[in-house]
Amino acid sequence: ILVNIFGGIMRCDVIANGIINAAQEIGIKKPLVIRLQGTNVEEARKLIEACGFRMILAEDLEDAAEKAVGVAKIVTQAQEIKVGLKFEGLGL
Repeated sequence: ILVNIFGGIMRCDVIANGIINAAQEIGIKKPLVIRLQGTNVEEARKLIEACGFRMILAEDLEDAAEKAVGVAKIVTQAQEIKVGLKFEGLGL
């Protein structure tokens, strides 16, 4: 799952809290690649890094896309050879 947010008006730390709360509420089992840009982005990054879920932070949209494609390739390869795959560190 790729989340790409430009928080010009909305603060990125509020968005980060929303992502974290949603992940906890639904028990997310898929890796999240998150790119945030805008107001309070550093605070948002700290919240995400400390939340206990393994969320992949990206510096910019290109970096986010590369990371999301990389995760998708890993999943595809695992499915092709019929290997179970569990993403560690997702709080599961």
